[in-house]
Amino acid sequence: MISVIIPTYNEAAVIQEALRRAAAALRSVSEEFEIVVVDDSSADGTAERVEALAGEVPVRILRRPGRLGLATAVLDGGVTARGDVWAVMDADLQHPPEVLAPLAKAIREGADLAIGSRYVAGGGTSDWTWVRRMISRTATHMAATVLPLKLASVGDPMSGLFMIRKSALENAQLNPLGYKILLEIIAKAHYKNLVEVPYVFQEREKGASKLGARQYLEYLQHLLRLAVGTGQLWSWIRYGAVALAGAMIDIALFVFLVKKAGWHPTPALPLAIEVALLNNFFWSEAFTFRSARTPASNPGVWRRLARYESICIPGAGLNCVVTGLWMALDGGVANAAAAGVVAGGALNLLINIPAIWRTWADRK
Repeated sequence: MISVIIPTYNEAAVIQEALRRAAAALRSVSEEFEIVVVDDSSADGTAERVEALAGEVPVRILRRPGRLGLATAVLDGGVTARGDVWAVMDADLQHPPEVLAPLAKAIREGADLAIGSRYVAGGGTSDWTWVRRMISRTATHMAATVLPLKLASVGDPMSGLFMIRKSALENAQLNPLGYKILLEIIAKAHYKNLVEVPYVFQEREKGASKLGARQYLEYLQHLLRLAVGTGQLWSWIRYGAVALAGAMIDIALFVFLVKKAGWHPTPALPLAIEVALLNNFFWSEAFTFRSARTPASNPGVWRRLARYESICIPGAGLNCVVTGLWMALDGGVANAAAAGVVAGGALNLLINIPAIWRTWADRK
């Protein structure tokens, strides 16, 4: 059985349509289901409209005192859920209820976690403004940067529309904060097969958005909590130590080659950068990601090195450009090298971390 958990707060205008469409979608694929609406004391009659539909749709209402948040509403709904699969969706119709059908199909075909994704082929975000798209993409990239070993390979970890086998949540110790329950599940649940199902996120036609400054702050707090709880904070500390050592090697070797050995900067700089990259890669193999390491004789290490080098090309290129410009301005060899390292490192930090960490994440 599939238990569809729908958190609500002042969704009276759309809740009955959402319930009817969800029920129709699951009936169309012959799924046994129930719907659990978790309402945070809506003042607009949302709960009463749910109860009025109970004779038409297999739905029940769980009322909570006060506005306690979406993520905890999902967990509270799960406590009363009778199904072996949980489905989670919003009530505001921005998640088309019809997507429940392909999500259920993915689960029945072997997926442990099926995510409705805006950011895979066939998915989209309707008529969002470029500002809203940028905010969404930035939040998604930020999550993948903070938790790259868990999220780097997931196109839409911020989705609020998904299904998961209840067995994958056993002993997961979920402790969500805010409204992004899927982040908590991806980071802590015990699943093997994850599938993303494309859908187009719809604009809200009725009701009001619940997002505000508080929700964005809770999102940042949630990321930090997950980084600590999953152990990836310590991976970040190890990665930072390795990156710092590589930066020092880059600067020191470039200065030595130019000032002591008399090399021209043109060949000296690529060599210094390459030595630093090799240092970073092999120390990451042995130190940062040691739990996944394999003997150097394993041919996989060379494939990983090639992938790592290709991912780091933009940062290395920016390093060369900034260093060259700084030297052209007569800023000094050491200062030029330091400026190049900072620029290249910043590019990798802001853009490339998920791809860089995926070099090792795929091994696990």
